[in-house]
Amino acid sequence: MLRLLEHIKCFGCISLFIFTSNGLAVSNIQQNYEQSSWQVESDPFYCQLTQTLDEYAQLSVTSIPSKPQAISLNWLLTDRDITDVQIFARRADWQRSNTPVPSLTFFSSKIEQQKVFFYSDIAPLLRTIKQGFWLDAIVGFGDEQLQLTFTNTFSDNVISQYQNCRRQLAPISWQEARDHEIHFQTGERVVKNQADLDFLEDLVQYIALDKKVTKVMIDGHSDNVGSALANRLLSKERADDVAARLIEFGLDKNLIEVRAHGQRYPVSNNLSETGKSSNRRVLVRLFKHSS
Repeated sequence: MLRLLEHIKCFGCISLFIFTSNGLAVSNIQQNYEQSSWQVESDPFYCQLTQTLDEYAQLSVTSIPSKPQAISLNWLLTDRDITDVQIFARRADWQRSNTPVPSLTFFSSKIEQQKVFFYSDIAPLLRTIKQGFWLDAIVGFGDEQLQLTFTNTFSDNVISQYQNCRRQLAPISWQEARDHEIHFQTGERVVKNQADLDFLEDLVQYIALDKKVTKVMIDGHSDNVGSALANRLLSKERADDVAARLIEFGLDKNLIEVRAHGQRYPVSNNLSETGKSSNRRVLVRLFKHSS
């Protein structure tokens, strides 16, 4: 049951008091129609669909590379800690009374720094917004609750903008791109694993989007089977093949620096096959402008 919060203030929104069947008052903060549009922030590494309700809360849908989409509600006031959040769809005031409301409900009591996240049913939520429905968020404070209504106008185009941003996101994140190891079988000189080839292609796409990348360092290594000179040559062939693959996928060759270390810098001992396998590697690292 919703209870009335004390000292409700509302700037740029509508504060309502609704009476339930047993006569208790429900406090409801509703977004003003003039501020009811959703906003999109976008770049190749971040897409966010957001609506902020006055000084109270921000409701967002966010996409970043290699992470699942997330819905979040961020409580903006600091005077009270929230304990749980519910979000569900409701009919807009301008919709007909017989318009079916999407069955859409989120609930969580896992609060992190006044913020709650949901990772499922994102597509139905986006469809709900696109169709013009409003969203109610019930914010709990232990023994009290407050209902926030995120209204919605002209949302069709903004949902399209958000989805277009998602389609253009970098295929991998900086955390994945900045260093990556490719491993080789004994005596193997070229990259054969399809997952490694797919990663190198994604890496080239990432670099094309991240204008701060200034260098791609490729370091070849080997185990200790054979002579030191043979292993130095083998490690160079491996590194050269990785570089060739990157250029084939469209990377500017002037960004590439290749080094061959042979068996000099093992990451594991060469006393076991597992250790040798770890040492037969090419390390690909990205470097950025310090700014």
